[in-house]
Amino acid sequence: MFLNLGTAPHGPPPPFSAWSRKQVQTVERAIVRAWSQITEDPHCQAVLSGGTEPQITAMLQDALCELLNSGQLAGFSTATYLCPIRGQELDDHTGKLLEKRPDLTFPRLSSRPASNHNALFFECKIIGRGRTLDDYVRNGVRRFEEGIYAWAMPHAGMLAYVISAEAADPCSSLGATWSTDPGPAAPYAPIEPISGEGGIPAIALSRHARTFTLRNGEAPGQILLRHLWLHFPLDEDSRASR
Repeated sequence: MFLNLGTAPHGPPPPFSAWSRKQVQTVERAIVRAWSQITEDPHCQAVLSGGTEPQITAMLQDALCELLNSGQLAGFSTATYLCPIRGQELDDHTGKLLEKRPDLTFPRLSSRPASNHNALFFECKIIGRGRTLDDYVRNGVRRFEEGIYAWAMPHAGMLAYVISAEAADPCSSLGATWSTDPGPAAPYAPIEPISGEGGIPAIALSRHARTFTLRNGEAPGQILLRHLWLHFPLDEDSRASR
């Protein structure tokens, strides 16, 4: 199971099972590999230097699709995964908001039951260039807590494009932020660090209560978020200041 997620959400559509740890880590390795290719490409570096979040995510999506088709990364192949979808329109937990757009959706060919909501969802945020951890939480994390994204899944991911040299890693940065801002009715659980494995950098886990009610009147249960942070290559001035 997905690292002791607990009870899967209840309600329509049927509760979907957590992905295996191996499947989730395969996607994370693919993201890290694609990011590495982007940061080493001079054409992509120009976009990274001043690009917007959608521009960076689109570039990452292209790199992920190329990696998927190449078969270069073990386990990340067209036999298991479809190309990640950027900004797919989905309904929220109420079914009334029909144009919610998680930044990246990873569907599996083998997902049963087949549903647009049975997938691995990521919300992407820039940290730096005036974008802070407050934006990361309020316009990222809380979309999962409030049932806007991944409401039929027991887990999802937050992806940060880290420009700020001060935001070293998700465990220390988020732990410090949430200790002073515990949030509204849906409290933040303590951060759990996961050591990097198989080319994946250190990841922070956080469990969050979801206080909304599903369409059948049942509670959805907690959601576990995996925080994966991708760092921009530092220029010489940034390196000197650290």
